[in-house]
Parts: sequence; structure tokens; C-alpha cells
Amino acid sequence: MSGAVLFGVVKVGRIIRASLVFALIGLLTACGLPRHKDAPVIQAPAGAVEPACAPLSATNQLVGTWYLVSKQAGVAGEMQTLLTLTADGKLKLQTRVKQGRNIRSELRESGCWEAPAGKLITRVSRSNGELVDFNDPIYVTTYIVEKVDANRLVYRQDRADSKPAFAKKVQDSFRLM
Repeated sequence: MSGAVLFGVVKVGRIIRASLVFALIGLLTACGLPRHKDAPVIQAPAGAVEPACAPLSATNQLVGTWYLVSKQAGVAGEMQTLLTLTADGKLKLQTRVKQGRNIRSELRESGCWEAPAGKLITRVSRSNGELVDFNDPIYVTTYIVEKVDANRLVYRQDRADSKPAFAKKVQDSFRLM
């Protein structure tokens, strides 16, 4: 996440994954669906080495842990997204579909992020602990950062029909319940 999720059929999975990444972040937003526990991921090619992340300034306003709760059409329950962006350029993204007290599905992704001039770019390299084909475009998402301050992040996917997502900054120790 941005993270995109494979959901049984690869074609449907790519659409869902794109939605997740849009959600993030659906990596700060929450407009995507986590991968079904039995769905395959796009595996990294044999011999692939996980990319190194480029450090950012520790004073970058995006550094921190961001929490987003949203609803998505066609999804029963709420989407909860927890995005952690660290100054060393690493990201962690946890997205969960929760209906009442029940957690219907969950996705944990990690990778790298960068923030060139008013944008946030996420590059997922692991999905639920598995190394993915991080060169596949479904694992890269670009967001336009509309506003960021010490408490709130407003961003949207870098495409014409995207809607803003609102994330709240939380303590680094915050966990999804």
C-alpha cells in the first residue's frame, strides 16, 4: 500500500489491491480490501533481493503512525488502516475489515516510502510476510498530499476520480484492536 490485494482471481485481486493502496495509504487511506487468507500473492522472482529504503528527514511531517477508519461501498463493516512511516524510509501498513467485534480479514504489508514535492509514494515489498514482485506496478501507489500537520493527514490517490482520505496521527505504540 499502498498498498493492492490478490483475492482469488488475479484480475480481481489487482483491482482490489489497487483499491487497498488507494485506501492507505487505504497506506493512509482505507479504500482497499485485504487479501483473502487463501489467495495467492504475486511472488517475487527467484533470487530477488528486497530493495533498500532511502532515508528521509526525521523532520518530514509524514513521519509517524497514521490511523484511518473508513467505509467502502460493497464492504460490510469498516476498514481500519494503520500506516507507519519511519525516517529510515520504511513503511508498515496494516489494513483490517472489521464488522462489529469480528475481524473479517486483515492484511499486513511492508516496504519503502518517499515524499517528493507534495506527494507520497509507497512501494510494497512484503505482503503478510511474503516477498512479492515489488517491480509489479500494483505494489506502487502515488498519493497527492493535500494537507499534513502534527495531527492530521489529508491525501488522495494521484488520479482524477480519487477522493480525499483523512488520517489521524497516533502514538507509535498504537495497535488496531
